[in-house]
Amino acid sequence: MANLMIVDDSKIIRQRLRAILEDLGHCIVSEAANGKEALENYKRMEKEIDLITLDIEMPGINGMEVIRLLREHNPSAAIVMISSVEDRSNVLKAIRLGAKHYFVKPFTETKIKEVIGRVLGFDTNPNRTEALRENPEANFRVQTARRMEDSAGGMLLKSENLESLPFELFHMDERTLLIIRSPITDTNAYLLYRCLQGLLYFRKMKFVLELWEPVRHREGARLLHEFIQDVRSRHGKAAVVTDDTRYYTEWLSDLGDDVYRAYKEIKW
Repeated sequence: MANLMIVDDSKIIRQRLRAILEDLGHCIVSEAANGKEALENYKRMEKEIDLITLDIEMPGINGMEVIRLLREHNPSAAIVMISSVEDRSNVLKAIRLGAKHYFVKPFTETKIKEVIGRVLGFDTNPNRTEALRENPEANFRVQTARRMEDSAGGMLLKSENLESLPFELFHMDERTLLIIRSPITDTNAYLLYRCLQGLLYFRKMKFVLELWEPVRHREGARLLHEFIQDVRSRHGKAAVVTDDTRYYTEWLSDLGDDVYRAYKEIKW
């Protein structure tokens, strides 16, 4: 899967992380008990390390300074922060410094699997051995993250040209309606990704995906399926509406329920 370096001043935490990550199929190529050791190990083994898990609070050089120095040495270094509950106020600062994601102590295997998978851009299922860099389609997630770093001044909010969007968002009948109105392509799939990622911040919401035509773009279809599964796992509701008979059958087979031929058929 991937080669990781664990950085934490607690031996118990390092052992726990190693056990979880190895169970997920990853290889731990280095461990460090403090910031100085982490920097030395990374500079020596940089080409072997795909991702670093980094504790925020450590004696000597703390996690924030380690991020800054690592990113100064290698701007594309993939770093996931580990924070305690009381350190969560520092997480935003860590993200601004260049960390890709974080998880909070006490962590669970499920959370680590989710976070590491998102950052690396491939499934953390140990049965899957195909590496990210060998799979152009799996590389999609990493590319979207890199686009966020293009501006040296940080991330900027700006509205898209609505005519260029392959979808429209509405709020009606206490539901959020996402209409896919034009084909998803390599060019606009990133816009769909950003939209769905933002919607996932809402919990226990009611979403309806209305598909004016089948989504045959592989990455776009995968994003839609994962969105519905994530919404349902967070105790929300998600339905699909399509009047294409064959596509309706495909979605019904995949989801089992809440697939409709028309919006008016939805009862919740």
